[in-house]
Amino acid sequence: MTKSWIKDELLRRKEIYRELWRGNAIEKIPVDIRISIPSEYSVREQFVDGDKQLETALSCADATWDLKDLSDAIPAMRPDVGCSCLASAFGAEYYWGDDHEQTPGIKDTMITDLEEQAPSIHIPDPYKDGWLPEGIRRIEMFSQAGEGIIPVSLLDAAGGVNVAADLMGMTGLLMAMKLEPEPLHILLGKIQELFISTIRAGVKAAGGMENITTTDFLDAWFPEGYKGHVSDDISASFGPETYREFSAPYHALIFREFGCGGLHNCGPNPCHAEYTAHEYSPGAIDLSDTYSHDDLPKLRDSLRKKAFIYLTWDGSTDPVAWYNDIMETMAPYVIVVPIFYFKKTDPVEEYSRKLGRVAKEYAKRMDWGWNR
Repeated sequence: MTKSWIKDELLRRKEIYRELWRGNAIEKIPVDIRISIPSEYSVREQFVDGDKQLETALSCADATWDLKDLSDAIPAMRPDVGCSCLASAFGAEYYWGDDHEQTPGIKDTMITDLEEQAPSIHIPDPYKDGWLPEGIRRIEMFSQAGEGIIPVSLLDAAGGVNVAADLMGMTGLLMAMKLEPEPLHILLGKIQELFISTIRAGVKAAGGMENITTTDFLDAWFPEGYKGHVSDDISASFGPETYREFSAPYHALIFREFGCGGLHNCGPNPCHAEYTAHEYSPGAIDLSDTYSHDDLPKLRDSLRKKAFIYLTWDGSTDPVAWYNDIMETMAPYVIVVPIFYFKKTDPVEEYSRKLGRVAKEYAKRMDWGWNR
C-alpha cells in the first residue's frame, strides 16, 4: 500500500462524509472500523510520555489503514493530556490512583466561595498554564508525524460545566445552578474563553484546520465548516432546563466560531430534546452504546431531520446483529454511523462484508435531507 493510494482513498472517504453532513443521499452509511493495537505501555506511561503515546496512536492508525477497503474510517490520532486539562490551567492539581490503566483525576476543589472567587479568577494562558502547553506540544508533534495524511484531534476539553465541576466539586456545581446562577455564569464564561483560546492554539499547532478532526477530543473526521465539537457528559445528571441555561449558550460560542459540528455525551441523555433546539446546535451527536442504547428511540424522535449519531459499539454483542437492530430502530429517521474497535485477530473481513450489507440497506431506507 503506497502513500499515493492512501491520499486518493482519503479524498474519496472525505467526500462521502461531506455528502453525509450535507444530508445528501449516499449509497452506504459509512462503517467506521478501526484496529486497536494493544500497547506495551500503560495509560499512565503514555500520559506522561508523549513519545510513547504517539507510538501507540500511530500503530493503531497504520493498522486501520492496512484494512484498505474493509473500513470507511479516516484513521486519526488523539494527543491526550487528560479530560481535566482546562481545569489544570486554572490551577487544579492532578492525582493518580493505584491503577496505571486509569487517567488522572483532580486532587482537590479550588473554588469554595463561588460568589467571592468567580469575579477575580483570571483566564489562563494555554501556552503557559497547567497541562495545556504539553498538550499543544503534542498536537504539533502528532500532526507532524501524520504528514498531512493522518489528522489529529485537539485536546479533551470536557465541556464547561464539567470543568466547573472539577473546580468546585459536583455538589458545589449543582447547588450553584440553583442558588448562585450569576457567579456560575461568570465562571462558565471564563472557562469558555479558555477553551476557545486553547482551540485556536491547537489549530495553529496542527498546521491548520485541514489537519484536525474536530476542535475537541473526538478522533472522527468532521468536514470543513463543521469542525466545532463540545463535550457534555455531565448533562447526563441534570434536566433540559438546566442544559438550556448552563450548557447550550456556551456550546453555541464554539459552534458559532468553528461550525456546528458535534456534541459528545456518553449517556444517558435526559437533555436529548435540547441538543438541537438552539440556533447554534450540533449536526451530529457522538454517544457510547453502553450508556445510550436505551435512549435511541427518544433520540430517533428528537434528532429527526436535525442531526445524526456516531455510536461506539460496546464490544459485548455480535457487531452485525447489533447494527442491524440499530437500523431497524432508527431508519428511516436518523442515521447512525457505527464505530467499531476490532483486534487484528478478529474476523474483520467477514464483519466488514456483512456490516456493509446492513449499511447499504440502511441508506436505502433513509429519508434523506435536513430540516435544521
